[in-house]
Amino acid sequence: MLRQRDRFERSDVPTPSAFRNTIAAAILALCAVACLLLWNVCWRKANQMNNLNSDELFDALYDQLSPTEPSAGRKWSDASFSNVQLFIVDDVNAEKPQLLGAQIFVRNTDTNECTIVNLPLNAKVWLSEGVSSLPVQFEQGGAAQALPPLTNATNVHVSHVIVATDRIWDQLARFKGPSAKALFTSQTNDFATIASDYSTGQLIKFGEMLQEIGFDNINHIDAPYWDDTLADGTAVSVIDWQELPTQLGIFEWPPAE
Repeated sequence: MLRQRDRFERSDVPTPSAFRNTIAAAILALCAVACLLLWNVCWRKANQMNNLNSDELFDALYDQLSPTEPSAGRKWSDASFSNVQLFIVDDVNAEKPQLLGAQIFVRNTDTNECTIVNLPLNAKVWLSEGVSSLPVQFEQGGAAQALPPLTNATNVHVSHVIVATDRIWDQLARFKGPSAKALFTSQTNDFATIASDYSTGQLIKFGEMLQEIGFDNINHIDAPYWDDTLADGTAVSVIDWQELPTQLGIFEWPPAE
């Protein structure tokens, strides 16, 4: 007959704690709280950048007309340019932001020479159905509606558009990458005050490019214009669409023979 084997407790097996289930539940609760906090932070950060990578502004860039050809002896420059249209407003997140200013940032990508052009706020613009002014177009449809007729009036085609407060240049001077790190810093507070077709990463790279060039090395000019009046008596400014590109180097005078 088989003998019954004695049973021995293994010394290397821990004895289950009476509080094991309680500790496990506490750990799960802490993990849930941590995930909830992280989700809330990510949600808030994402919402702060709702105005970036704007499809509406991106589409407006493709509504621009082709630039008017140079005249009066001018010719196209052989240099390449990267231009950004800026609309300065009181509050990007307002239901109807008030337009306070308009600028063009022009960069000669061959020489890295940069210029900021201040545009007259009451610039005259041409529409398919007649004429209007920049403030009227912005009031009616924001930057997306104002962009195409304005770049037609300046004769300066742009690659990007930014809508921001008058703090925009100070903000760009502080932006630092990489994007993933920037999303968890106070920089998102600045992103919340900017609307653009730029993505977060592109906007950071734009700021870093300006920092490398140096803000003190950027030229500042006022767009050349003459006064005019619309049919309803509104005073407007007609931007010289041949002289402005010439001052920016987009048009140039051929060398004298």
